[in-house]
Amino acid sequence: MTPTMRLILTPIAALLLAGGLAPARAQMVRPGGEAVVAEGLTAHGHAELKVKPDLARVTVSVTTQATQQDAAAQDNARRTTAVLAALRAAGVGERDIQTESYNVQPQYDYKPSPPVLTGFQVTNTLQVTIRDLGRAGVIVDRATQSGATDVSGLSFDLADRAAAERQALAQAVTEAKAKAQTMASAAGVVFGRLLSLSEGSPVVVQPLFAARALAAAGPQPPTPIEAQQITVTADVTAVYAVGGAL
Repeated sequence: MTPTMRLILTPIAALLLAGGLAPARAQMVRPGGEAVVAEGLTAHGHAELKVKPDLARVTVSVTTQATQQDAAAQDNARRTTAVLAALRAAGVGERDIQTESYNVQPQYDYKPSPPVLTGFQVTNTLQVTIRDLGRAGVIVDRATQSGATDVSGLSFDLADRAAAERQALAQAVTEAKAKAQTMASAAGVVFGRLLSLSEGSPVVVQPLFAARALAAAGPQPPTPIEAQQITVTADVTAVYAVGGAL
């Protein structure tokens, strides 16, 4: 770096430090190939969006037991077929029902020594996507009424999560630039061009459902399911060049 350039950059650094700002340094190259270290300032941007979910996911399981493995499997197949039919009748599409796992486990009585085989347990677990949140309670009820032995893990999500992430990212970049402009103005230096911009990992918080207790007797309404908003956050770090004192 030439003496003349050093005289230009040093006052900028002094102004930033006097204003309580930490100057950043960016490596630049002149057309002739000479490396130049330019003073800059770093700003962080954060954005948080609250978005209404448009789909839900729930795990539906059918568990059966019998002394013979074939009997347990056949009973499970019959019950699972009934659950699938009920889900489709309630409006769940074919593409929104997927087998998550299928397990066959022997059952033992461990009190004698050695343990004695008493039967078999078969569990068929389905992952169900609900795109009409207004019918979520009805769909859950149809699953249990038709033979599902466990319904759990109900969570809410976005069909197009990327769109919400991009919106949050744009807001974070805008905030970072505004902060940098404010710092440059307060420090009395000229706000310059963007030197670098980096993104942190986006975060999406999906609320889990907690069902309210229902009355034990009398006609029961559909299970009440109230979707909470999803939180989408974005973080960026921007470095801007600054010029001489204003």
